[in-house]
Amino acid sequence: MNNMKANRKFIEGEEAVSAVIGVILMVAITVAISATVYVYVSGMLGGGVQSTPAVSMTNAASKENCTVTIGTPTATNIEWANVWYTLVDNTDAKQIYWCGAGLGDTTHCTITLPSSGVVTGGQIITIKFGDTAAPWDYAIPLVDNHQYRFTLVYNTTGGTMGTVTWSQ
Repeated sequence: MNNMKANRKFIEGEEAVSAVIGVILMVAITVAISATVYVYVSGMLGGGVQSTPAVSMTNAASKENCTVTIGTPTATNIEWANVWYTLVDNTDAKQIYWCGAGLGDTTHCTITLPSSGVVTGGQIITIKFGDTAAPWDYAIPLVDNHQYRFTLVYNTTGGTMGTVTWSQ
């Protein structure tokens, strides 16, 4: 029995943390360090949420058209290829598709956005209503005493970049 006491590495009378509690503490510390490293690295990789840039717009409406002027966007390098629009007749609560409503209309609508490059302040979008160029053109005119809403949409996020409204 005396040999067994000689091989013990513990000194009698001293207390220590049990082996189970020690293992639990080491695992908890490892998990905490791993979580901290993950949060730090994921922030560096730029995998965050992409926001929708904003742009102000002003308009000048006439009987046949509306000219929309782009203000300075909140972000640079917004490609026009990533921008779309909606045109809504607020008075009739309907979106204007194809700039047309049905057969037999005698007017034609075109919306001219810059076709390439980036969105910059001072660019012009024209919403034009006029005579049809061909009999298959569907169109509706800007109606007097109606309110219209033109909205630019950023395709990458699906968010609204800017909106302008006007009344005829």
